[in-house]
Amino acid sequence: MGFLDEWNRRAIERRASKVEFLGEQAGVVEESLKRDLIFEFATRPAIRRAYLARVAFQPDDAPSVALCIVSTQSENGALISRIGDIVRRRFAKDDALDVVFLSAAQERDLQRTCRPFYSNPA
Repeated sequence: MGFLDEWNRRAIERRASKVEFLGEQAGVVEESLKRDLIFEFATRPAIRRAYLARVAFQPDDAPSVALCIVSTQSENGALISRIGDIVRRRFAKDDALDVVFLSAAQERDLQRTCRPFYSNPA
């Protein structure tokens, strides 16, 4: 089993009833990750905007970092696999990055504390 197989096996869909957006995740390492993601998103016209944010999924959960995406495409399995590949290049293979596909209401909430690092120019 390769690393990609391991990432795909561990990737699970989670439907959180509430996502609390805490702010932008920024730093030197994050900026390099964002650059890699920008190159990937530029090849995918369905990706409209992307944010790297600190989030909490439940009141009792510890905050974590999530890649928050606005997309016009409903099937995103290939994108998730590609994001996993990019994350593995930057971090330890056991590190995880939550990916949240935002609704319009969630994006409005997120925009109160975070700016997109990627916006589709189209």
